[in-house]
Amino acid sequence: MNLLSRYIVGIYLRTFLLCMVGATGLLLIVEFFTRIGDFASYNSQPSLVAAYFALKIPTWLDDVYPAASLLAVLLGVGSLVRSNEIQAMRSCGISVLRLSLPLVLTTAALSVVALVWSEVVVPPSAARARTIKDIDIKSMASRGQLDATSLWLQVPGGFLNIDYFDATNNELEGITLHAVDDKFHLTSLIEIPKASWKSGRWQYDDGTLRRFAPDGSFTYEPLAERNVDLGGTPEEFRRKSPKADEFTIRQLAERVRTLEAKGLDPAGFETDLQFKFALPLSGIITVLIGLPLAIRGNPRSGSAQHIGTGMGMCFLYWLTQALTVAAGHGGSLPPVAAAWSANALFLLVGGLLALRN
Repeated sequence: MNLLSRYIVGIYLRTFLLCMVGATGLLLIVEFFTRIGDFASYNSQPSLVAAYFALKIPTWLDDVYPAASLLAVLLGVGSLVRSNEIQAMRSCGISVLRLSLPLVLTTAALSVVALVWSEVVVPPSAARARTIKDIDIKSMASRGQLDATSLWLQVPGGFLNIDYFDATNNELEGITLHAVDDKFHLTSLIEIPKASWKSGRWQYDDGTLRRFAPDGSFTYEPLAERNVDLGGTPEEFRRKSPKADEFTIRQLAERVRTLEAKGLDPAGFETDLQFKFALPLSGIITVLIGLPLAIRGNPRSGSAQHIGTGMGMCFLYWLTQALTVAAGHGGSLPPVAAAWSANALFLLVGGLLALRN
């Protein structure tokens, strides 16, 4: 890397670091004032509250990375435009491509770091933060363990296993109730293929009941009972369900394979899996958008204008991203299209802006 490239990259990295710290600090302030009243009502210990906010920081760093990349380019390169350094470089025959290449390569390296960060640091910290909030601070009852594809709950009279909770349609798939006696001997097994939340309760059309005798024999009959305790409301299942940022790429891939093996729709988890790759690479996309905007800027424009432009572009990007990912979770878009549409659209915008320079 020659002297000019090191100079441009140095300005970008210093600005990028300030933007990451500033954006994360802003999220911390917003989250603090949003949560502190709720936490105070539970008389929570200050150490637990501090631990919760500290454990949320890795997730926030991951979330603000694209915005910080865009703002860093607008502010860093914008400062070179205001000092007429970009004009001097171009007067010496240095092309826009030559100016852009070091920043694109630097952002590509940062995207790899962001991918590793989201894979190694974010999942355990996000999971622990949720546990502190729900169990340690709010003392919510924890009578089961839920991962992406299965749930075990202790219910009156036995143990309930649910293969899959569909949060979009409020449906349970593959329900099995293991009824036990006071010595934890299996007395009966209730199997319900599917249940839907309607009119304030879980409703199902059919099921089977197997009663076990002490000698190990059993009888098999249709389930007549329609009031089997299925463990809670959809809101409780959503609270227990881990979020996408609590899973690694390998774990999400395993859950997709598990759902496919069970004949269930894995579209939501496939979208999350693709998004694990799309989000880190969004930093490159935002830089490709920010470079032509910064270079075409007025030398007399101030930092406030660049910040406003950057925030506007970030809002449009996040809005597009949220809509397409939600469509992927709901099955309206294929997972690949849902996760990558925002990147593809804004890459096109960046290309059009670059052609105008």
